[in-house]
Amino acid sequence: MIKPKLVIFDVDGLMLDTESQWQKAWQEVGEKYGIQDLGTTTFLKCVGRTGKEVDDIIKEDLGYIENYEDILEEIRHYGIQLLDEHIDTKPGVYEILNYLKEKNFKIAVATATEKELTYERLSRLHLLDYFDYVLCGSEVQNKKPNPEIYIKVIQHFQIDSTDALVLEDSIVGVEAAYRAHIPCIMVPDLNPPKEKQRNETIAIVSSLYDVIDIFGDEDDEIE
Repeated sequence: MIKPKLVIFDVDGLMLDTESQWQKAWQEVGEKYGIQDLGTTTFLKCVGRTGKEVDDIIKEDLGYIENYEDILEEIRHYGIQLLDEHIDTKPGVYEILNYLKEKNFKIAVATATEKELTYERLSRLHLLDYFDYVLCGSEVQNKKPNPEIYIKVIQHFQIDSTDALVLEDSIVGVEAAYRAHIPCIMVPDLNPPKEKQRNETIAIVSSLYDVIDIFGDEDDEIE
C-alpha cells in the first residue's frame, strides 16, 4: 500500500520524450560516418548516465575511430537542435500531475539535466508550475546512480525516505532511488527492465496512466 507525502519525478524519458530525439541524433550521425547501429547500441548503454561512465562506454565502443570526439560533438549539436525544434511529453504527464495536485501531494523534480535546460523545457511545455521543488544535475556533486539527488530532495521537504515515492524510467535512476531507500515505480522508456530493476522497485508499469491507477486504488487512504 502506498501513501506517500511527496512524489518525485525524473524528467528525461519519464515526463519528456527526449531520449528518442537523442537516439535519432546518435543513429543518423552514426550512419553518416558508416556506423550503422550507434543509436541502438552505444547510445542505449549511455542512457541515464553522465560524466566518466559515459566517457568510458564511448571509449570502449568507439575508441577505434580516430575522430570519434568530432562525431560526438556533431551528435551533441544535432540532438540539441532536434530538442530545440520539438519535444513531446510522455503519455499521462499532465493527467498525473493534475491528479496529484488535486489530491494535495507535494511534487518535486530530480533530474540529471542541468538547471537552465530543465527550466526552459519544463516551462516551454507548461509543466514547471506544477512542482514545489526542482533539483537539477548541476546542483549536485554526484550523478545517478548515486543517491545524492534523491536524498537532497527528501531533506528539503524534511520527510523520511519511506514517505516519498520516486517515478523513474532509467536503470540508473531506479538504482539511485533504491540506494536512497525511497520506494520507486519504474516507467521504462528505451531500455527494458531486467531482474535487478524488478527487485529495486515496488512496481514496473507501461505508462504514467498506470501510476494514476495505482494511486486511484488507494484514494481512501491517501486523501
